[in-house]
Amino acid sequence: MKNNHTAEDCYIMYGSPPSLYSGKVRSYLRKNRLPYFERLTCHPDYAGKIMPAVGRYVIPVLESPDGTIVQDTSEIIDFLETRHGEPSVYPEGAKQKITALILELFGDEGLLRPAMHYRWNFDEDNDDFISLEFGRFMAPTAPDAEAKTLAAPVKAQMSGLLPALGVTAKTIPAIEAGYAELLAALDAHLLEQPYLFGGRPTIADYGLYAPLYAHLGRDPAPSLIMKKTANRVWRWVERMTAPDLDKPEFPDMPDTLFEDDKVPATLANILKIVAIDYLPEITGLVDYLNGYISENEITEGALVITDPAKRSLGGFQTVIRDTDHRLVARHYCLWMLQRVQDAYDALSETEQADVRSMLQNVGLAALIDHKCARRIDRVDHKEVWGALI
Repeated sequence: MKNNHTAEDCYIMYGSPPSLYSGKVRSYLRKNRLPYFERLTCHPDYAGKIMPAVGRYVIPVLESPDGTIVQDTSEIIDFLETRHGEPSVYPEGAKQKITALILELFGDEGLLRPAMHYRWNFDEDNDDFISLEFGRFMAPTAPDAEAKTLAAPVKAQMSGLLPALGVTAKTIPAIEAGYAELLAALDAHLLEQPYLFGGRPTIADYGLYAPLYAHLGRDPAPSLIMKKTANRVWRWVERMTAPDLDKPEFPDMPDTLFEDDKVPATLANILKIVAIDYLPEITGLVDYLNGYISENEITEGALVITDPAKRSLGGFQTVIRDTDHRLVARHYCLWMLQRVQDAYDALSETEQADVRSMLQNVGLAALIDHKCARRIDRVDHKEVWGALI
């Protein structure tokens, strides 16, 4: 069928195929049948229009037909939800909504360690593929040798982030053990339904899809691990990549979520892994930033990071499956955590009690209680300090 859409009446997503966060937005656009074009950052409009508007090099960025520019995957999805979100990707039930937001947080932030480890520490299988992918999103038709040359400094920069994210020789055994357990738990859950909450995707699916597609399901080494050890997870990655619901294995399942706000045991098992592999990091980050806030003069509305040469506010000690390690303080995680806490605070007392009981049973009650002393807001595509809590 001929596509009669033009760039003037479509959404434009600036991203790239190997980008973790581009995959999250791309899947949403496809699943919601929204007409869009994808452009690489080498397109002249990125330098001419997008970077001046956003103020830095970052992907993905969405440009709407009316010229509105939105950056950050969660903000992009929320922006599109106000225009096209029927049915919404946010479950209506209290337990399902909070669970979905926790899994979005875990996908966006908590799975960065296995994603980066399996991309950058398996050169024998990955390097040629990654070099060509990175080189050709800078120069799409570059010959192999030229693409690899272009990719080299970007690869060095990205792989150089591993220690700051907690990927070291000391922590790799724990990272691999946690990822294997996650694949097994997801595989068991997805054997019985096509998406995390039943017949259609939610924000939880989009959040987990980001790393499980771009790094862990697309790069050669981790892709083979997934296909060999977690067939249903791979099938879900394939399903999330398709433009329709793609669920022929479930011909009689309606396109709806579990009834009665159900969070089945197989999904609770996934939350228990989140408690083991991500809760120590996020609560440790809250504690560190609360100390930072108490020791520094902070103005509401000021940029969290004022020095463009810096990427974080320092570092803190935590554990990765009982392995001590030091991580950089990535404040953006707390903006994501606020999405969980804000949704919980908006619930009725009865709903809060139900959610708290569920989270206590999986070891995640601290996610709703452990709060930063100040809010972190996003203004003009950047994180700023918000009000005291």
